[in-house]
Amino acid sequence: MSGVIPFPKQQSSIVNQSLKDPKNAQAISTFRALVQSCYGPTGRLKMIHNASGGHVTTTSTSQTLFRTMSVSNPVVKLIVSALQSHTNQFSDGGLFAALLCSLLVESCLALPVPQQATAKINEEVLHICLEYLQSKNCLCKASLNVGDATMMLALVRSVLGSKPALMLNLDDLNFLSRLVLQGFLKSIPDTPSGMLSLSDIEYICVEGCSINNSRLEEGVLFETPKITKQYLAKVKPRKVHLQGGTETIKVALFNTSLSGDSDEFIDTAYEADVSISGDESVLRHLMQVAAHLVQLQVGVLACQKVVHPGVQKYLAENGVLTVDRLGSLHIVAVQRLTGATAIGTLHATINEDSIGHLQSVSTVQIQQKNYLHLQSSTSAVTTLVLCNRNEAALQEMKDVCVTAHHVLCQTLRSPLVLCGGGCTETHLAAHLRTQVTLKEETLLAKLRCSKAQLYTTANNFARCLEQVAMALEHDGGCHVSDPVNHHHWLLPPWASTMAPAEAGVKTCACGMVKSDEIDSCSLIGHLSNQSLTSSVPEGHGKHDDDKGNCSLSLTGYMDQAAHNGVESSTSNVVLDSFPVKLNAFVVAVETADMILTVNRNIFDKN
Repeated sequence: MSGVIPFPKQQSSIVNQSLKDPKNAQAISTFRALVQSCYGPTGRLKMIHNASGGHVTTTSTSQTLFRTMSVSNPVVKLIVSALQSHTNQFSDGGLFAALLCSLLVESCLALPVPQQATAKINEEVLHICLEYLQSKNCLCKASLNVGDATMMLALVRSVLGSKPALMLNLDDLNFLSRLVLQGFLKSIPDTPSGMLSLSDIEYICVEGCSINNSRLEEGVLFETPKITKQYLAKVKPRKVHLQGGTETIKVALFNTSLSGDSDEFIDTAYEADVSISGDESVLRHLMQVAAHLVQLQVGVLACQKVVHPGVQKYLAENGVLTVDRLGSLHIVAVQRLTGATAIGTLHATINEDSIGHLQSVSTVQIQQKNYLHLQSSTSAVTTLVLCNRNEAALQEMKDVCVTAHHVLCQTLRSPLVLCGGGCTETHLAAHLRTQVTLKEETLLAKLRCSKAQLYTTANNFARCLEQVAMALEHDGGCHVSDPVNHHHWLLPPWASTMAPAEAGVKTCACGMVKSDEIDSCSLIGHLSNQSLTSSVPEGHGKHDDDKGNCSLSLTGYMDQAAHNGVESSTSNVVLDSFPVKLNAFVVAVETADMILTVNRNIFDKN
């Protein structure tokens, strides 16, 4: 007996809880405040640990936040589950989706409009927004030339710069952004038939040195304490001459154990003669496999698991370097680097088709640790060595670099970007208010709701978008919008009545609109409280294709920057990936609408 006395099962009690129950409202509000405090480049970090102590995680990224925190409320659980599906697919945009979703749910429950009607109106409002964002006339969207290093660098900088846990100054941010972009460019296949994969970049975290020591290495690096420079000089992998005079190192890759404890050897009792040893029989078979590898002129044996010491000794004597304990992460990188087929059985014939190739094998020492460096001339796999003096910041740096690489991959598939810095949100809110006013009769006939319900819900949707933009700043600054472009401007706390130029602010939050191009601004909070039935905002006429009143578009700005060829003019521009933000936007609204259609939460409390 373990000594643990199980508690008898208590009688089940069904809890019938309304969506508007104070416990649900408090949980949604707490979750919204948590996400909002993390949002943006000046967001506050969160330290997460369990009640029993243990490892402390410091982060402000949505993926780490949602993965490590424990959620008990069913409504918040539903939100987190939907957002994790988004981040698993796109990596970025989790905090934006979480904040918008929780703001919509929290504010819609407080509206004097039935929940079902609110969800239907939100769905139609979402359609208006998507129609504009996906149209050619969208002023906050532009095509990104992936050959323009300046704009690609601006996109990477926007991703890295939004994570305060990295603790990067401007020079460090630019340096790390260039490394990530270089790694991405190196991972692009040379042939059109090549596959772009996230596993083409490996990451090594080195604690205790400056960020400036970070670098990009071609090939794969992984820690191997036993394989030193002296050992590699003693056991030098054999090279084979190919046709054309080139030399190569053949690689055999195993994802099964070579220590005798493979699953192929059934764990059961055997009856055998006293002169026969089971262990010796298994070792004899392993030696036969090793002899066959030597016959194939293999220079490196790479194994995901453990290799028997006797096998390692035999291979070393015959010029074969053994690299074992690769693990599930490194073996994928080695497979893509060498082109080898992972061998999962010891009883099948190993032929040349399963063998991979390397150009060179060497050792590198980083912070008194030995790393094996494998290089190939035919693979795009690279390793990004990340350095930082802080363990928490180093782990966050790795996660964010993976996210930035994923965003670049998404951009290569769909080369579109949006204005960052909250400018897309404020611009979209102004467009939404205009379109609801212009399409009032059509919307009322389609939704079959009252005029007051339509305008109340649509204005609440626009206000939530503006609140997301305002959440980017956490130090009490003023948030204003210009009446022509409807971009987001951040002013000092004491400059609420000043124009941006008077307050010393040169550009809007995304860096596209200059302060000398506008005459006045209005507080975003003041605009949010205005009725939708007021006059149509300047810059939005009755025809979507009429851009005469709007002075700037993101497409025009990027074309002008490319024509001028001046990097300094675009060094501060903030861009968001269009596919990432669009999916986050849709997930946030659809999740909020699904929650609003819930009447009661019923669960078994035992």
